[in-house]
Amino acid sequence: MATKFKIEKFNGSNFSLWKLKMKAILRKDNCLAAISERPADFEDNAKWNEMDENAIANLYLSLADGVLSSIEEKKTAKEIWDHLGKLYEAKSLHNKIFLKRKLYTLRMAESTSVTEHINAMNTLFSQLTSLSYKIESQERLELRFKVYRIRMINSSSIDK
Repeated sequence: MATKFKIEKFNGSNFSLWKLKMKAILRKDNCLAAISERPADFEDNAKWNEMDENAIANLYLSLADGVLSSIEEKKTAKEIWDHLGKLYEAKSLHNKIFLKRKLYTLRMAESTSVTEHINAMNTLFSQLTSLSYKIESQERLELRFKVYRIRMINSSSIDK
């Protein structure tokens, strides 16, 4: 029996995380290669077409209607993948600056749990990594530690 996985349909936000999940699904279904160039030595047309069709089906089923309508003219999984990347994976300097500012000014609201805040931080780490911006592990630790330190200071002042 095949294991089924469900991911939230991509609606235009947080492309980097959706892309990561989608690659996992395509890998699980043995059709990840279909979003890349067809290898010159891959001679089995029927197998390639089957892999491509499976990848296309997975992509269609993981896109919200508004996004799906933007790729309806695309014929292959690679065309779909590349088009989505062009539309939603802005690698511009402006986007890097925007995400870095968002990361370094991220503050935890009192109603937010530490876990939720760390998840938001990890999302920003992932988005910046997808834009080829490397955040060293030491810097990640310092940012996370700042959250715990602030939470501890706030909880100790409440106890007084």
